[in-house]
Amino acid sequence: MGFNGVGSADGPYVLDAGESVGIGIAYDDGDHGAQWIMADPIGPGKLTVSGMSKERKIVVPNRLKVVYSTTVKNTGYDYALFTVQGGGNV
Repeated sequence: MGFNGVGSADGPYVLDAGESVGIGIAYDDGDHGAQWIMADPIGPGKLTVSGMSKERKIVVPNRLKVVYSTTVKNTGYDYALFTVQGGGNV
């Protein structure tokens, strides 16, 4: 399952140069296998993604929730606006 244009609740993410943020994509309908997350700059920007992880949780009432997470760092020289995109390996 792919996703595109995912931002924060307030719109696109914004990072100043050198800042980083942890971002997670959660699925309440089970394990979607291998997933990747990429930062997608809106306009100029250089963003680096690292530290991908997958966490399986059991939530009430006995359902599986899987959270895929990564860290995005602004490795450019100015602030950057971005959303995230990604999906599973085919």
